[in-house]
Amino acid sequence: MELEKLVEKAQAGDAAAFAEVCRRFEGLVKKLAYQPHIRAVAEEARAEGWLALVRAVKTYDPASGVPVAGYIESRVKYAVWNLFKRERRRWQGEQPLAAEGDDAPNLLERLDSGCDVAAAVETKLLAAAALRELACLSERQQQVILATVVAPGRLADVATRLGVSVQAVHSLRRRGLAQLRARLEG
Repeated sequence: MELEKLVEKAQAGDAAAFAEVCRRFEGLVKKLAYQPHIRAVAEEARAEGWLALVRAVKTYDPASGVPVAGYIESRVKYAVWNLFKRERRRWQGEQPLAAEGDDAPNLLERLDSGCDVAAAVETKLLAAAALRELACLSERQQQVILATVVAPGRLADVATRLGVSVQAVHSLRRRGLAQLRARLEG
C-alpha cells in the first residue's frame, strides 16, 4: 500500500496502518539514534525519534504538497538533532572533576575551603568538653587559665590584677591544667 494512504488511515485511527508506518521508518529512527556523535544518549535519541515519528504521522497534511516520506524523515532527523544540541550544551556546561596533567584548577580544588573539617570538629568538641570541665575548677584557677592559656596574657599581668605573685599564678595554672587533664582523660 502507498505510504500516503497508510498515513491517512493511521490518522483516522487504524492501528494496523500506524504499525506499518512505524515498521517502515524503524530503520531511519535507529540509524539517526545510533550516530557516533550522539551514542552517549542513544536510548533517549531513539525515544525522541519515535515520538517525532508519531507527531509527524499525526500532523501530516496531504494538501501541503510535501511528500510524506520526506516530511516524516525531516521531523525525525531534526528531533534527534535538537536533542543532540541540548545535550551538547549541557555537556559543555559541565566541569570535569579532575584532569590528568591539567594545570587549571578542577572542580574539587575550587570547592576546597582549605580547612581540615575533621580537625575543626575535634577541636570544637574538645573545647566544649574543656569549658565544661573548667567550670569544676576553683574561681582563681579558672581566671588564671582563661587569662594565660585561652587569651595569651602574661603571668606578670595576671599576678598584678589578682594581687598575688607571679609564682602563685604559675602554680594556680599548673594545678588547674593538671586537674583539667585528669578530668578530660578520665
